[in-house]
Order: sequence, then C-alpha cells, then structure tokens
Amino acid sequence: MLFFPLTQHLRRSGVQTFSFRELCRKNSRKEAAAKFYIFLVLKKQSVIELSQSAPFADITATLGPMFNAH
Repeated sequence: MLFFPLTQHLRRSGVQTFSFRELCRKNSRKEAAAKFYIFLVLKKQSVIELSQSAPFADITATLGPMFNAH
C-alpha cells in the first residue's frame, strides 16, 4: 500500500510539514482519494497530525508522536 512509501519518503527527506495538495499534484482523482484515506488512517494512529484552515483549503500534515514508532 502507499503507507510505507510515504513514511519512507518523509524519513529520507527530513520534512516535518507537508501539504496534501502538493503530495497529490500529479495524481489522478483515484490516487488522490487513496492518499486521502491513508492520511486519515495515519491520523487515527497518531503518525501524523492534520490541520486545515478552512473548508476546501489545503490540508497540512505534520509528524505526529507515533511517527517514529512505525
């Protein structure tokens, strides 16, 4: 699934904050929906924290307290 490639990319890059829109800019709607689902699963597991300034605004993710546990 996409979970492991995403976390591996974040570990390698050292990025602490990333944008959902930027992560999906070259994806199809189906691929973006799959990544959105993964964002929700990672949030539930406290691997990432999510914030959104307004409805339909970009979603910003930061590393959560359980990020290094996975």
